[in-house]
Amino acid sequence: MKTSAPSSVLTIRVPKALDRRLTAEARRQRLTRSEAARAILEEALNEPAEDPAIAARRQSILASRQGADKDTLKFIDQLADDRGWR
Repeated sequence: MKTSAPSSVLTIRVPKALDRRLTAEARRQRLTRSEAARAILEEALNEPAEDPAIAARRQSILASRQGADKDTLKFIDQLADDRGWR
């Protein structure tokens, strides 16, 4: 992954196990360690963070499908203060 944009040097300390994993990943992709690290950072930092409300709704739907949890969810729903929630 060649970049024409100006770059800077980033020095970080990582555990030996992580260093070995980065080295293995770079070899697997036939990249330098720097190229592999850049690609991993780009991917991790470009992913949009999941909206907490969407995550809570998704988890609620998953939990509501559990028979044993229905009573607990009903109890929480009765006591929950959901004013201000959309």
